[in-house]
This record gives sequence, structure tokens and C-alpha cells, in this order.
Amino acid sequence: MSPCTEETNKKTIGIIGCGASGLAALKNFAADDSVFKCVAFEQTGSIGGTWVYTDDVDRDQYGLPVHSSMYKSLRSNLPKEIMELSGFPHTGVGDACYFPAAYIQKYLNDFTDHFNLRSHIKFHHHVEKVRPINNNQWELNVLNLQQQSKETFIFDALLICVGNYSNPAIPDVKGSDIFNGKIMHSHSYRDADSFKGKSVLVIGCGASGLDISFGASKVADKVFLSHHNPRLLNLKIPSNYFHKTDFKEIVKDGVIFQDGSYEKIDIIVYCTGYTYKYPFLSNECGIAVENNVIKYLFKHMINIEYPTMGFIGVPRNTTGFYLFDLQSRIFKKIIEGGVKLPNKEEMLQDTLKEIEDRLASGQRLKDLHALGKTKWAMEYYTSVSKFAGIEHPPPVLLQIYFDGIGRLSEDFLNFRGDKYEIIDREHYKVQYFDQNESIIKKQILYSF
Repeated sequence: MSPCTEETNKKTIGIIGCGASGLAALKNFAADDSVFKCVAFEQTGSIGGTWVYTDDVDRDQYGLPVHSSMYKSLRSNLPKEIMELSGFPHTGVGDACYFPAAYIQKYLNDFTDHFNLRSHIKFHHHVEKVRPINNNQWELNVLNLQQQSKETFIFDALLICVGNYSNPAIPDVKGSDIFNGKIMHSHSYRDADSFKGKSVLVIGCGASGLDISFGASKVADKVFLSHHNPRLLNLKIPSNYFHKTDFKEIVKDGVIFQDGSYEKIDIIVYCTGYTYKYPFLSNECGIAVENNVIKYLFKHMINIEYPTMGFIGVPRNTTGFYLFDLQSRIFKKIIEGGVKLPNKEEMLQDTLKEIEDRLASGQRLKDLHALGKTKWAMEYYTSVSKFAGIEHPPPVLLQIYFDGIGRLSEDFLNFRGDKYEIIDREHYKVQYFDQNESIIKKQILYSF
């Protein structure tokens, strides 16, 4: 057994994953005055999760699925004001707001060292299985990848911090099996070199879809972006770049679209997002994923069956780094006994009611963990802060998120030049820049 089972006055906390969410959790639980003893498991040799670039695709050196979806040209698509972890502001960057992935990875490494977190992390440790024991504890079977030896750890509470961008969602499309070209997901994209001289179809118009399609247009013969977002039709696009409707069917040498048109295609790139997946959780954990919904989490965070298990960062399309810190602080307060959870039946009813209300509002089942620019975004933060008895998150953070995402769709080629400045909890200034780096709007004051 691991030393974590030794008699101690401190509760033991396990953390799976050392990307931004895992580091936020570790910082909150492993503070110098903490009453907890923490061990974090990272299956790679680096912290940073999806922000760590690797040339590897599909499988890593140990034969495990590659976690990171990072590509060489990636830059953050959210401003730094909402990509900041508690107690560690961005410094030395002037008024710039968007950065290459390497900067974000360095920021996370600096955060780790500033708070002396590295000593709590077991690198090259792959969690193979998790199961509940003694009603409220957790047994982890862990493989030390470098030594190829197995260890068992027991914890009083467990945090799942594996991120949302490692298990690609690939649609089942008629004709995929007969296509003569190449089909790939953005998870395996690293650069545009293989697109040279080709006819490329990118499916999906999120940040990665736009990044990859515009990148491909620099070397490909033709690039087609399949989507149904009318706002993107006003984008300034290269002469070899074409908008297409949703796709209908794949044939041997191309694709037929919903409007009946056909295009000859060499490479199809799915930028269709990711699904939640926790292969290390045994059935006894009480967690299942169906239609991309994790069944069942109270406040998108607490395992209802075993509330000593928390999930950090499940909600998508929201304030990212701030959310990780907020949820970590709430879970810590629960484990400390500062927040009394409802009973299991009450937590389940609360969760089912939220699902019912979201579906009734027209939200798709697979998007129940997505917040985005909906009424559910502010309602979620209001709900969790009230439940945990903590200060409501600054509304300005959501407003900057909404504004940044809107700018991404309106002016994809230039939005990363925009500059934000937080004034107080409810107000901020922003300068929008065009392609000539001229300010097109400036010092606009927003109030939530």
C-alpha cells in the first residue's frame, strides 16, 4: 500500500491529471496551512495537460492514447483576463491578451513552481482503475510507467481533473468506409504540411475549425468549411476558401452536402468536439456517460452516489481557469465540512430538474454541460456560489468571455489583437483592432 494509508491527522486527497484544472485543485488543497495531504497523478512527464505540445498522435511512447490536442500554430482563443489562476496574475506581457500555447504552458509551470506544487506530483503515473471502498474512500490502482510497476493508493477524497479535450467525437457518416482519401479529427492535427496541394474539407466552425481551415488555406489547393453559422458568412476569406452547408454523405472521392452540392475532397478534418470519457472509473463508482452527459453530477461537479469524488472543469464554453479555481475551492469547503451537502435524493432531484429545464428550453441533450452565452451561464455561477456560501464570481468575467467569443466569429483574422482591461467586478474596457492594427472601437464601458 502507498504511504497515503499511513495514520495521519490529515485527510488524503488524490488528484488525477495535472493540466490547469488539476493544478488549480492542487494549489487549493496543498496550501502550506492545509489540513490535507495531496498526491497528484500525471501520466506524462510534463504539467499543462492539453497545453503541452507533442508530435505524437494516437499513441504515446507507452502505448497510451495521446492526451493533448495541441497543434503547432495554436494561440489562445480567450483573453488572458479569464485565463488566470487565483493568486498568480499574468506579468511581463504588457497589454497583450492572446498568447501562443507555449506561453500558457510556461505560465502553468511558473504557477506550479511559485506554489511549490511539483513535489506533490507523481509524473509518468497512469491511473488504471478507481473504485470506492469503506463507503467514502477511494482505492486507486496506478501504473508507474517508467518502472512498469504497479502501486495501490487509498484516499479520503478524489478529484477528477482530466480535461475535456482528449476523447474526440467523430460522427458516424454514411460512406466513411468507402472514402478513398484521409479522414482525421482535429485531435490528431499538428500542422498543415500534409494539406499542401490538396482539397480539404473542415467540418465544424469552432475555434479549432477556423484555425485549421485558415491555416490549411495557406498551402491547400482548396479549403471548404462545412457549418451552419450565418455569422461566419461575413468573414474575410482567402480566394481558395469556401463556405459549405452541413455535409450529408461521403462518397469515394468527395462529399455530398445537405444542399445537394458535391465537392471532390482529398482530406476530411472533423473539428466536431470531444466527449467525456473516464475509462479508469469502475462501475462501482456510480458514474456513467450517456449522450455526452455525465450521470449524475450535482452542480456538474459532485458524484451524487459518492460525494467524496469531485469533477473539476466539466462545464464547457465558459470562464475556464476561473471555473477550475472556483470549483476546487467549493469542493475543498465540502470536504472540510464547511458546506453541508443535501442528501443523495435531493441532489439527484436538483440535477434532474436542471436537465428537464434545459431540455425544455431547447438545449440539446449532448450540450447539457455546455454553458455558453445562455441564461444557464450566470444561473450556474449564482447557484454554486449560493449553495457554497461564497462570494458570487465577478460578472465581468462572463461578459469578457461572451465578448471574446463573439469577436472570434465576427473578425477571426483580427480578434487576437483586441485588448481588454478589467475596471471592477462589473465593468471593463476593450479596444478592438482591425488588420492594420488600427483601433476600430475603443474604451467601451460594459455593465453586466
